[in-house]
Amino acid sequence: MFDLLKNGVINKKSLLILNYSKLEINENQLAILLIIMELSNEEQKNFTPSQIAKYMYLDKDQIEQEISNLLIKELIRIEQKGKKAVLDLTPLFNKIIVNLEEQNSNLANDIKYSFIEQMLNIKLSQEDIDVIIEYINQGLSKPKILSIITENKIDNFEALKDHLDEYVKKSKTLKITRYNWLND
Repeated sequence: MFDLLKNGVINKKSLLILNYSKLEINENQLAILLIIMELSNEEQKNFTPSQIAKYMYLDKDQIEQEISNLLIKELIRIEQKGKKAVLDLTPLFNKIIVNLEEQNSNLANDIKYSFIEQMLNIKLSQEDIDVIIEYINQGLSKPKILSIITENKIDNFEALKDHLDEYVKKSKTLKITRYNWLND
């Protein structure tokens, strides 16, 4: 599913509209995200909360607060690229995809990752579980991890980490939008 999104087969705006409530995004945050996505399509120009406010009934301060809340929830990231700050929506779409994939699998309730223990015939430590959680935060779903184990005939945790690292590197997407936070 991640590949379909990355290749533009799945419409990001539609995916967001249909799944925003599952991530506890409110309607103001949804509108802000959609406007950000729309503005970023116009030759990737920079924009500010003041510019976003032109399209909304919210003022600049309310928009900044809503964006702050999205940052706190780790649904978006801001990365410094030279003099510009890049607003990265990848975590948002990663979480939507993980939720959808897990919702359609029987692994959704496996919070201790016993499927990995069974497949690799090992007992995961809390440190190992934390490593798996980090991969999930990067956009890997439990069903995807299961398929990586199966397809690559993985039989130990170190090999699993190597394959997951390789998959994450291949799946990195381009930044969706740019935001000039310094000049607002």
